Amino acid sequence: MSSSDLKALYLAHREEIQAYLDRHLRCKETAADLTQDTFIRLGEQLGRSRIENVRAYLFSSARNLFIDHTRRQQHRKSEPLDSEEATAAVQPSVTLEQAAIANQQLAALNQVIQNMPAPCREVFLMVRVEGMTYVDIGERLGISPKTAYSRMVKALELLKKGMPR
Repeated sequence: MSSSDLKALYLAHREEIQAYLDRHLRCKETAADLTQDTFIRLGEQLGRSRIENVRAYLFSSARNLFIDHTRRQQHRKSEPLDSEEATAAVQPSVTLEQAAIANQQLAALNQVIQNMPAPCREVFLMVRVEGMTYVDIGERLGISPKTAYSRMVKALELLKKGMPR
């Protein structure tokens, strides 16, 4: 693959990859950095093997880079704090009881999502995790936007029924 082909792919997909990462990171600078890394991976992979769906590869790479970045951030947080960081960390914002309740709710939410029929779960995650529109979901899945919307409504109904009050 030539550098002009890679540049064309970059121009075609950069904005949506960066927007996807920005939604997850809430940091434009980090999203821009990880977008660059995503295209570097693409360039390296194109030299080694054929990629059937470049857009899917880009989103998968971006997601993996986001996960790696998040893990690194969590690891940094687990390192010993210096005195200034320790002073800032002393201010409690959540009680143990609140944290336990939140963990229980998160586990229940995860269970409900995992028990959803695959089409509903897929649309739910595309809307809530990837921030996609029903039109985009329809294009990706080969269904109408109205079907995507219906699946989302069903997913929300299942969430409402499945979550403890």
